[in-house]
Amino acid sequence: MSRAECAWIECDEVFEGYVRDALTPEDRDAFEAHYFECAACAGKLETCQALQAELATLPAEAPAPGPTLGWPWRWVLAPLGASLVLVAVATWWFRSAAPAVPEATVASAPAAQPPLAAHPAEPPEPEQVPQAVTQQVPASKSTPQPVSPPAVPLSVLARVDAPPYVPLTLRGQDDEATEKFDAAMRLYTGGDYAGAIPGLRAAAELRPDAAQTLFFLAACHLLTGDVDAAAAGLERTIALGDSPYLEEAHFYLAKARLSQGRRPAAREELRRAIALHGRLEHDGRRLLGQIESIHAGKDHLPDK
Repeated sequence: MSRAECAWIECDEVFEGYVRDALTPEDRDAFEAHYFECAACAGKLETCQALQAELATLPAEAPAPGPTLGWPWRWVLAPLGASLVLVAVATWWFRSAAPAVPEATVASAPAAQPPLAAHPAEPPEPEQVPQAVTQQVPASKSTPQPVSPPAVPLSVLARVDAPPYVPLTLRGQDDEATEKFDAAMRLYTGGDYAGAIPGLRAAAELRPDAAQTLFFLAACHLLTGDVDAAAAGLERTIALGDSPYLEEAHFYLAKARLSQGRRPAAREELRRAIALHGRLEHDGRRLLGQIESIHAGKDHLPDK
């Protein structure tokens, strides 16, 4: 998408809020979904992140005086201006409102003004403040030097939503393993992923070849942050061969690989999921494109 066609490119507050992690979750997700597919916004975001990284290297005390360079004059001139206004008003009042006052009294009024003559001599002193401040900031900092843009956090790409679960009504399987699985999945559908793990683990021990049990047990591990256990469970699901959960197992294993920092392995799992042409094909292609466009040429991390 070109700059002329992009409605986000001029929204500087969105880029600033994103690099400072100040956007709402909804705005953040919408912006991420856009810039992953917009080269112009991706380039601008990398520049913003590079500037943020450069500013983070500056001494903490150096940037503080910057916004106040022009203010010392105001604090010096404000009392001077106020004094001059008061003198002008007082002079006018004495001359117009008190005609009966002897001429000598009016003539003596300027004698009170000499202390004000000291104020014009004070402004040159604040001129030294900006000079001293600018000497603390190296001239090279005025123009950011080219730096390697920071990598987009893998956590952005590795985020997962709970895989949907549709209960299946199967006859002749009302055994202990099925009862434990059903009880655990009631917790799962209620959002208690950690609470569902013991029941799913017990069901998997009773029936280790049940693809749905292995898959949702691995999904619960992934949703609770136990990435290694999730990856192992998804590999066991895939090893069972063709099943209703094969595509999802490849897709969520790709998410687990991203959490582990293994981008090449994540891409391979996404290609396998896409090849199955299931309901996750579009999401798989989108995620694969995001990884390849943003991390092109950066696969220097070991593929464990």
